[in-house]
Amino acid sequence: MDELTKQPNITTESEQVFTQEILFEQHIPECLRLAVNNFEDFKVQPTHIEQWFTQRIIHNPWQKNLPGIGVGIKHDGRLIAFRAMFAQPWWLNGQATIIAFCANTSVDQQYRGKGLATQLIEHSSQFADITGSTTAGIITQKAYKNLGYVEVGGASNDFFRLRVSFQGSLIKRFGKLLGGLLGRALDLSLQLRDSNLQAQRSFYIKEVVHCDEQFDQLWEREKHCYRSCLERSSSYLNWRLFDAPTCQLHLSALYDATSTLRGFAIWHVQHYSDSVSMAVLRDIFYPQHDESCLRTLLALLIQMWRDQGISWVNLEIASPQLTNLFTKLGYEALPSRGNRYQIHSELPLTSTTINNWYRSGIDGDYFDHPL
Repeated sequence: MDELTKQPNITTESEQVFTQEILFEQHIPECLRLAVNNFEDFKVQPTHIEQWFTQRIIHNPWQKNLPGIGVGIKHDGRLIAFRAMFAQPWWLNGQATIIAFCANTSVDQQYRGKGLATQLIEHSSQFADITGSTTAGIITQKAYKNLGYVEVGGASNDFFRLRVSFQGSLIKRFGKLLGGLLGRALDLSLQLRDSNLQAQRSFYIKEVVHCDEQFDQLWEREKHCYRSCLERSSSYLNWRLFDAPTCQLHLSALYDATSTLRGFAIWHVQHYSDSVSMAVLRDIFYPQHDESCLRTLLALLIQMWRDQGISWVNLEIASPQLTNLFTKLGYEALPSRGNRYQIHSELPLTSTTINNWYRSGIDGDYFDHPL
């Protein structure tokens, strides 16, 4: 990584000289000031970006595998742009590796329009053997393509949505009594739809707040069936969800009649009014060969959300197997403004690996800030 710290000066047409640098933990206060001064959301809630750096980078046990905490551009010794990079442990083609994901790219407003963001992307692509991003605007997607990043998944991102209950919407419209009665009646049709999942009756789910050795056993047993996916050991899950969270997440674990862990789901809730809310399924892990286990987990989750009065659920996970199942079940495909998952690898990844990349809402920077 020595070549990263010896980047040449960049000269623009206005003869301004910029220098690229690897950033370290001592640069975080400068990054915070830059982000807060240039993003309205952070001006309102400056603690959100500070919490992200603390939880995702400073307290990240895997961060030591990267050369620093990100890349920056300085002008006359002052940081005027940065791109944070955080480490995630990964299972890729039968081997454990580290992927560096980007987040919170910021350029000082007075220096925008000079191509500095593109230079940050190019610089950060050298940060690790594999780097990636899970969020990108339309303009940024073009920059990724020009710099050799590969799209993971289709333009639609293969996300889906389904109605869980009519009660919340009807309560909002007609009041608690009448809306509740009408909603329960209409929910019978949704329960009939969900019966197609054919849940195994001896299975049950419960929310856990600490992952034990059963999670390690499940991960070690099933990871070999995944071509590429985020590590789901107990050490990673406990760190990401409970020890250093960036927003409130729930983990629902699926157990069989012998109380053996068979799979799990990670989700959060977004509230739109007193009666209308949406559950967002960010992750689901299960034996790839066991569709019955997957169907049971989905059925129990949907029923739980309905019992909680949740109106909708977004399924923000994707793989060929999941896409085929959700399509077959008749769930609504979510429109998208373009691919949001980009990967850059020093050694080109095979099409088989890319096509079977297991995408999850705990990959990358989905959970930057409290929801």
